[in-house]
Amino acid sequence: MSTLFLVRHGQASFGSENYDRLSPLGVQQTHHLRDHFVENAVELHGIFSGRLQRQRTTADILAGPSQRTVAVSAAFDEYDAHRLMQHYADMTGEPLQSLQGTSQRLEPRIFQQHLEKVSRAWVAEQIAAPELESWKSFRARVGRGIDDITTQTPRSQNVAVATSAGVIGAAIAHVLGLEDFAALQLSYVVLNSAVTRIEFDGRRRTLSSFNSTSHLERAGRRELLTYL
Repeated sequence: MSTLFLVRHGQASFGSENYDRLSPLGVQQTHHLRDHFVENAVELHGIFSGRLQRQRTTADILAGPSQRTVAVSAAFDEYDAHRLMQHYADMTGEPLQSLQGTSQRLEPRIFQQHLEKVSRAWVAEQIAAPELESWKSFRARVGRGIDDITTQTPRSQNVAVATSAGVIGAAIAHVLGLEDFAALQLSYVVLNSAVTRIEFDGRRRTLSSFNSTSHLERAGRRELLTYL
């Protein structure tokens, strides 16, 4: 069997002008994960990422010990939460600033509540526009990315994908045949730099662990556990 490690990016820069970059804490989380792989003699034979900056930086850190080239694929891009919130605000009349926290600094917990409300409406096809990727299209492209890796990777290889929570939820739902809202529920609890592990052999795929943060669950590191 080969192993696919789905890695959520390290903590991004929530509340800053550019969310799409790792915070110093996010860099630290990812370095701990990289060291965890090395300490446990897990060689990554292939490393992929989505195109977003926070995903690519995470992948580059993981690639450091081997100096492997990261394969960048749009299949693993996160859905555009900013655009979803824009359309939701237009549809409902709810101020965009209150959804995104641009009028005043939002607590992460409240921002997460807003994101869950908007993403559920998206999955229920209550938000739609020609320029907006639909949930069905998002789930399908993630599924194609997972299929490509699991059918093209040779036996007994370890492959990592640095991506985002929504992608990880959709990927698990694809592998296990779960319904759409289950995919969302999974995505809401994925921690920064957490690892979800899928064992595979051709088209046979098995989820063996979900949302593991063993690299952070030790003395002096528990304060590094974050969601945004």
